Amino acid sequence: MQWAFMTAQEQNEILRTAVCLLAERCPRLVALCYWAGTSAISLEELSHRQSFDLDFHTKKALEDVRPILAEIRARFPDGLETIQSPDEFGSGFRGVLTLPGGARITLEILSNYEDVCGEDLVCSSVAPSVQRVSLARYLADKIQCVAERAEARDLVDISAVLAQHPELQQAARDLLLSQDALLLTERLLAWTDEAIAEDLAAYEDVAGGDAAKARDMLLGWLRAEGLEGGGS
Repeated sequence: MQWAFMTAQEQNEILRTAVCLLAERCPRLVALCYWAGTSAISLEELSHRQSFDLDFHTKKALEDVRPILAEIRARFPDGLETIQSPDEFGSGFRGVLTLPGGARITLEILSNYEDVCGEDLVCSSVAPSVQRVSLARYLADKIQCVAERAEARDLVDISAVLAQHPELQQAARDLLLSQDALLLTERLLAWTDEAIAEDLAAYEDVAGGDAAKARDMLLGWLRAEGLEGGGS
């Protein structure tokens, strides 16, 4: 069954099933990695949009993920189709995992570029043996993403975090002001309402207005500090 024809409840159930199966069958993955990205936060915290893949990142920097790939292949015989193989350093791989019921889900395992602090991780409510990214760390990652890549979904995610957890607004502001202000301004100004609408056109459950709201808020913070258009 394709994701496009499923309800949000059905999609979330597949994500839960996949995480639980990985936790049950892959102890190396559980020990070395944490559940990262929007699927973890949306499923367990915000319910703000659907994410159709599972991302796991290593807890330690520069961990070779090839043994994890071998473990998943062994525990899911003929169940993993690799679409991006690890490089010579084993820094990551991407594949499609077929679950016992036939559902298919994209799985990506990446080696982190830095060690992750214990305070940045919490236990998953779906699979308690699995650690996942904390909401505060997710927010920090998303603010970094605004400067590093061009996806309006990152603005939607920031908007959702701060709408539901306004107590994190000061932390978000501090994180923003620690970035390069000129680069951030260029990125944010490039997100016109039209550009946001175009980028989010394929995501029916995402509101472009939320992205625009986050854009304007972040630009407002930069202006308030006199940093818009200048160096940090």
